[in-house]
Amino acid sequence: MAADTNESASQYKIIVIPVDDDGCRFYLEQYRPFRLASLQQDPQAFGSTYEREIAFDEETWLGRIKNPLAKTFVAVRTHSNQIVASTSLIGPLPNATVSSNPYQVITAAPGEGDTKDTNSNSDSDDSANKAPVYFQMSAVYTLPTARGCGLAKALIKAATGEACDRAHSQRRPLALSVVVYPDNAAAISVYERCGFARNPEEEPELVVNEVKKTSEWTVNMYYSGEP
Repeated sequence: MAADTNESASQYKIIVIPVDDDGCRFYLEQYRPFRLASLQQDPQAFGSTYEREIAFDEETWLGRIKNPLAKTFVAVRTHSNQIVASTSLIGPLPNATVSSNPYQVITAAPGEGDTKDTNSNSDSDDSANKAPVYFQMSAVYTLPTARGCGLAKALIKAATGEACDRAHSQRRPLALSVVVYPDNAAAISVYERCGFARNPEEEPELVVNEVKKTSEWTVNMYYSGEP
């Protein structure tokens, strides 16, 4: 379904949900119903289920927004503050592991897993000789009523911009990835237009989803910055 004809991209704004009292309240009041509605609307698009997450208590929900390695980007209607699209940026990750559920690979506190001293006063500015900063973006989702306004692209650009800034501040190269389903041509096309590409040497991987008790083929796409 296309976006309402009386709405355009200018009627939405992209924000990062802050980790403060107001942000936590917004997360519970706006993001939680958005997430649950998304799981009901398109269950095949997620690695989790509505039945699982509807049972979460507030502490579990707030644990997500308070995760120091995660930033939640959302598109909201400017007149109502209703969330209509979102994505999350996870990192810096402790290693180069790419997962269909990036939260599962967060095994270290911020800064752990770094192999270089980012506070070094080295005279060299050659970031190619330094260890990459690893990030993973979780899949973008837009409610059907808000599709067609470029919100997915705007969210991806906001998240990649944040990852680039983090890597640049440490004078290190960026390694940013996202997991997609190989039969989701629309999603692959959006990521390609935002500077992501598949590694031709990587084949699709059959991944077991422990939550759904199913197996699904996935592929990794990597940000190159050159759409």
